[in-house]
Amino acid sequence: MENMQVKLDAKDRKILSELDMGARQPFSMIAKKVKLSREVVNYRIKQLEKRGIIEGYYTVIDITKLGMIYCRVFLKYRQITKEKEKELMDYYRKSPPITWVALLQGRWDVGIIFTVKSIEEFEAAYDELLNNFGNYLQNPYISIAFKIYHFPNTYLYNTEERKTVVLGQKSETLPKIDDVDKALLNIISNNANESLINLSKKLSSTPKIISYRLKRLVKEKVILAFRAKINTALFGYDHHKVYLNLQKMSKTDTAKIISYLENQPNVIYITKPMGTFNLEFEIMIKGSNKLFEFMKEFLYHFSDIVTNYETILYYSEPMLHYLSSLKQE
Repeated sequence: MENMQVKLDAKDRKILSELDMGARQPFSMIAKKVKLSREVVNYRIKQLEKRGIIEGYYTVIDITKLGMIYCRVFLKYRQITKEKEKELMDYYRKSPPITWVALLQGRWDVGIIFTVKSIEEFEAAYDELLNNFGNYLQNPYISIAFKIYHFPNTYLYNTEERKTVVLGQKSETLPKIDDVDKALLNIISNNANESLINLSKKLSSTPKIISYRLKRLVKEKVILAFRAKINTALFGYDHHKVYLNLQKMSKTDTAKIISYLENQPNVIYITKPMGTFNLEFEIMIKGSNKLFEFMKEFLYHFSDIVTNYETILYYSEPMLHYLSSLKQE
């Protein structure tokens, strides 16, 4: 049952479904799809933002196309105080390599992503974190994400349509990215719906040129999607991450699991990592009983492949960027 504070009709849900993976669509285009006027769509979106259902807009950037890697660190806090936790959060926000932070419940208390150009750069950033806060951190789990599959929140929209984008797809050559592209990516990373006029002013360019650059970055799959950040907790959903250990690590077996998860409307991410676990996925679900039921059914399908799994609850995601600082050279 939905949170009583949240009331959405079919039109609002359709608008959300359009913004989920297409946040730069003109309101006129969304209006045509939902059969409302542009003015009504504009009003409804403003209300969704005002009510906190839409928390912002971000751009999914395939950082591997920029020659960068995702290094992930999951940590348990030790003897942490409220003041020290706030100090840590301030540090995360100010540290250029850190682009994502989630607060967790379970084996770890915090998950951090370092977006870096090399293992050496990650080592330096991680050492700096430990030098500043090592007394308060323990039980690190470090992993690199090879591929991340992104899915829309289809469980909210009563639709089976599933647009998939994959971060980390193989590319023969890296796209040529100049300083203007880098500046543009920096701006839209956390402002996916920024207007062409505002972007052109900030970049001392023209809307036509900025539009061309955005289209090129999309075509070259540097930009994978423009997304709305939806506060799914208002609908009563919990965000769980599931870590899988597989006894069979063949491409065929992994592909079977990925194919199965792709067709589950509540699954929003699948990660192919390097680390202790062989595969991970994230699921939005209402309550631990529903999670248990999902995993029971999942294991019926893959009991010959999956040897073990662990789950962890994401209760807050205070930082979500794909680029906090793409330095110009």
